[in-house]
Amino acid sequence: MKVTLTNTFHNTEVTIDPIQIKEGRFAGYHKVSRATMMRARRTLCGRSGCCQCGGIFSERGGAYLKVINEDCDRNLIIDMKASHV
Repeated sequence: MKVTLTNTFHNTEVTIDPIQIKEGRFAGYHKVSRATMMRARRTLCGRSGCCQCGGIFSERGGAYLKVINEDCDRNLIIDMKASHV
C-alpha cells in the first residue's frame, strides 16, 4: 500500500510504501525504514537539520501516518488503522 505524504507549506510530496509486519511483537502493523523516513524528510522539507514545519516525516496536510513505536534498528512502526491516508 503506497502512501503519498505532502507538505503544503513547501508544496512538496513524496510517496512511501509501508511494509506489513507478519510476525513478532509488531505483527499486524506496518514498518517504514529509518532511511525512508529520512529521505521523506529531506524531500518534503528541503532543509537539513530539524525542520519544524511538519510531523515526523515533515508532512503537513494530507495523509498522516500514526507512528506507535520504533524497532531495534530505529525503523518506525506504523498503525495504519489509526493513520489518515
